[in-house]
Amino acid sequence: MRGPEVFARALRGDRASLETLRRGAHVLCVVEPLSTVLRVVAEPDGGQEAVLATVGASGGGTVLRLAVPRAFRIDGAGHDATHLVLRAVDGRTVRATPGQFGTHVRLLPPDHNPLYEEQSTEAFLAAPLLPRGDWPPGPHPSGAGRGPRGDHLRPGPGGLRGRGHARRPVPATVVRRRRRREDRGTGAPRRRLAEALPSIGAAGGEFLRSRAADGTEPAEEKARFLDALRPGGLVVYRSGGFEVHFDDTSADYFPEGYWPAVRYRADRTPVSVSVEA
Repeated sequence: MRGPEVFARALRGDRASLETLRRGAHVLCVVEPLSTVLRVVAEPDGGQEAVLATVGASGGGTVLRLAVPRAFRIDGAGHDATHLVLRAVDGRTVRATPGQFGTHVRLLPPDHNPLYEEQSTEAFLAAPLLPRGDWPPGPHPSGAGRGPRGDHLRPGPGGLRGRGHARRPVPATVVRRRRRREDRGTGAPRRRLAEALPSIGAAGGEFLRSRAADGTEPAEEKARFLDALRPGGLVVYRSGGFEVHFDDTSADYFPEGYWPAVRYRADRTPVSVSVEA
């Protein structure tokens, strides 16, 4: 994926950079008022690769892959004073800020989620409901690569509390705001998960151990590993699935600045593991 330099030059009107970006692109939208470039390439398998670049005044910025569902094939793009407007081949449009389009909404991955395509389409169409996540008006931060903020639930004196992280995904339940007009009870699943976090964490710890162990570890080592893990964060997906982030209280199993995360189906079955940073 290209760095921000070529996009910055294109926003300044550099012909060579514009030609480079046009080459092979199905859609190219250069929006100087928003300091944003959208480039969409059609892939042989019918999918699309979309790149969204937002450039600061000094040339720094962010270059992100935009997750475009197969059900929304981008055929054109435009803008107004504050928003991008994407148009699909079937005539549908989505109007959102670059920050909203660039916010990653977590879903359980396709190999564990038969409804992935449906959910990813719904999340994409709901981009206008997400926090804006854009730079404030005025000069952009010099060389700063700022991404969207995310609110993860973390243990605190009063139970789970919100904690924001730059470049962390926003919990997928944020995009349910549209549904909250009809159903004010969408926070209940998160509360139930938070209340059950000790037992959910125990199952996740066992799952983590089973993925890392080779079967020859003594029982004492297994117990020490499980005792070192503590549920530290909860992210709920719009699909009902969720993930739990663990703290290694011993500092023996994961390097400083890294921690394990376990992803669960909505029925609380752990299905996959990753290491976050």
